[in-house]
Amino acid sequence: MSTKYFKFRQEELPVAGEILLQLFNRDRNKFEGFSASYNDEFVTSVHSQINTVRDLTQSVTLTAIVTKVTENLYSTMDAVLPKLDLIQAYAKKANKTLNIKSSSFGVKEAKKMIRKRNVEGYSVKISVVEQNIANNLEALKAKDYKETIGTEIQDQSKEIYDLNLQQEEKLSERRQLVVDNNGEFTKLWAMLSDISKMGKLLMKADSSKAQEYTFTHILKKVRNVSVKTDKENEIVAPVVGEEPIE
Repeated sequence: MSTKYFKFRQEELPVAGEILLQLFNRDRNKFEGFSASYNDEFVTSVHSQINTVRDLTQSVTLTAIVTKVTENLYSTMDAVLPKLDLIQAYAKKANKTLNIKSSSFGVKEAKKMIRKRNVEGYSVKISVVEQNIANNLEALKAKDYKETIGTEIQDQSKEIYDLNLQQEEKLSERRQLVVDNNGEFTKLWAMLSDISKMGKLLMKADSSKAQEYTFTHILKKVRNVSVKTDKENEIVAPVVGEEPIE
């Protein structure tokens, strides 16, 4: 069974760690009064583990590559839209001489897949458009259709396919990096759970301070300082409950 991290994403654990350490330092005398194990060595080990996990979750190089590839992928998909509009316009002009209705040319469906960022769906739909162009080429050309438009769409579709493949490869690499280092996340989570549990216990007399040690409270603070720009690339940890303050 995999380790669970309340509602935190794995990449949020270092931020949660920093917040808990700030609380720990504020109330350190309480922790040290409970146990001598909460000493400088303890603080250093937590800091070190936070930095280790941060390096893993940020995966700077891989993240930068994924971001760039994704930007190029979506940009290329969007660049197909105006060409599809032209295809639809030519199909409408040639409607009476087509072997199908212009509304059945497949353009609407292909555009829908682009807007949904569904590359696999787009590949299927654009092949329908391309086949309809080939089957009605003379009728379209009679209405001044330029074959270069179709060629450009084919080239861009190939680029979209390649970029999607590259994106999937890099996302897989990043996911594997996390899987290979799951022990590091588990180690940090054990430290954070200990500080949270003990903080709630030791600060029980002050309900507001005890509340600050709850993961629910910390999660809100983490989400306020952590800006996530590519949700399809986030690695989400399973959700479990949290013990209430008694």
